[in-house]
Amino acid sequence: MPPRSPSPLLPLDALKRAGLAGTAAQAAVLDYLLHAEHGHYSAEEIHRRISASGERMNLSTTYRVLNQLVDAGLVASVPLGKHHSLYELNTGKAHDHLVCVVCGRVEEFSDPAFDRRRNAIAKKFGMRFVGKTLALQGVCAECTARAHPPRTRT
Repeated sequence: MPPRSPSPLLPLDALKRAGLAGTAAQAAVLDYLLHAEHGHYSAEEIHRRISASGERMNLSTTYRVLNQLVDAGLVASVPLGKHHSLYELNTGKAHDHLVCVVCGRVEEFSDPAFDRRRNAIAKKFGMRFVGKTLALQGVCAECTARAHPPRTRT
């Protein structure tokens, strides 16, 4: 399914166009992602921020709604391990992610040569992509510098 960009729509309109019921919980999560500074958020963080605004929602509901929004193409999931993902508004712009395993910082990148190589590998194994999410994990420069500060000469 091609990604849909809900940005020009109100959350309820975007939900209805995506074939969802447009529940209050769906609208609250989508509205948060539409108005949050562009970034990558855990389900727990989304739940905490929505709850802080006075909206009543269980964490399990937040997870369920995020899965519905991902399935509908309105939200993208960045898997970081067996049971952990970050979520971002699906803008339709293809990109990959670099994730610092120490501080959690996420950097987005696009590389046409990398995409060509990924497609060649898929072709070699007879695979057809139906989705694409890549999160390369490492340690960012700031965390590396904190762990190994430069020595000063005396």
